[in-house]
Amino acid sequence: MGWSPFRPVGLTYRDSRSFGGYTLITPIGGNSVFLLDDLGRVVHRWQAQGFQPGYGYLLPGGNLLVRGQPLVETEVGVGQPAGRTDILLELDWESNVIWRWEHEGFHHDMHRLPNGNTLIIIWEVLPTELAEKIKGGLNPKLLEQVTGDDELMEFILLGMGVGGRPRIKGILSDAILEIDPHGRPVHIWHAYDHLDPDVDTVCPLCFPGEWSHANAIEATPDGGVLLSFRELSTIMKISWPEGKVLWKWGRPNISHQHNTTLTPEGNVLLFDNGTHHPIQGKSRIVEVDMNSNKIVWQYVPSPVFSLLSGHIGGRERLANGNTLICEGESGRIFEITPEGEYCWEWNNPFVYNFKGIKNVQIFRAHRYTAEGHQLQGRRLDYHTYEDLNRKLGLLNSD
Repeated sequence: MGWSPFRPVGLTYRDSRSFGGYTLITPIGGNSVFLLDDLGRVVHRWQAQGFQPGYGYLLPGGNLLVRGQPLVETEVGVGQPAGRTDILLELDWESNVIWRWEHEGFHHDMHRLPNGNTLIIIWEVLPTELAEKIKGGLNPKLLEQVTGDDELMEFILLGMGVGGRPRIKGILSDAILEIDPHGRPVHIWHAYDHLDPDVDTVCPLCFPGEWSHANAIEATPDGGVLLSFRELSTIMKISWPEGKVLWKWGRPNISHQHNTTLTPEGNVLLFDNGTHHPIQGKSRIVEVDMNSNKIVWQYVPSPVFSLLSGHIGGRERLANGNTLICEGESGRIFEITPEGEYCWEWNNPFVYNFKGIKNVQIFRAHRYTAEGHQLQGRRLDYHTYEDLNRKLGLLNSD
């Protein structure tokens, strides 16, 4: 969709087919996580001192599990990390920190398990003998030309890095770490033990510094774990904690995907960013049957380029069968029916400076009901934030 300074912000459309409820957003570059009502007005806000949130979701009981970085006062350069570490916080309804964990390799996503432990994605350095076998990525001559042009590199990196940037030197892969409530490691799974450098090759249009680049993790009801590897355009289900690969699927069907989760029917739903699809990049939402490896539902926008987000994005299947979609780069969140028809749309009014450039990006969005176990009994009144809503132009639908 893109962005224009003249586009309307807040709620732009809503009809009776919408699921309703409350939408959780984390605008990139700000210092807050917000909860919106069905008319797109802020009804709650979380803030933690010295912390810049990047992405969060609500736990049963209403606490917020949120990933972020240290909030720094000095300007952060293009493509650079903020601070020495990425931080994971659990905040209560009043934004009190009740749990904190940090790690220099932590990035992108996390999942709280029913036993109270947490699954974390971390970067780790590949062993030298394996790193030398990794195939793909920009060819050396083109890589030298690109990295040797400072202006071109700055353009390429503008707005990138919403999931944290590697602070670790070397060729990187991913590991999945399970930690207990005290932050102690319980189990670790190394992606490089289950990937084949002859088969799992890096996209030829990507820099060769990372092999896998995991960007999503979710535990499944049957004890498995779903993973998404962006640089490989591959999604995977593994057993946990054994780590055996149970299912694997990806390119050429998808390109640099995000946000893989299970539907109630047991299919995998994902945001196919389509960054490097052959001929022309196109974004869509895909639902794939793991038994047949067939796409059983997809949302392709009409006009076809009215959904386009190259490096972030999310989607969520709602209880009434609708799908909530976060077009991450433009900060647009919308809900569609199973037939692909719009029934709710909201545009991000928060414009923040992020690593040297203004942006309206949102990594993902989540929808909750007032009766659900995350929000039950909470006071959800937009009047509490009336000044903020008025300043942002979010009272137009009141």
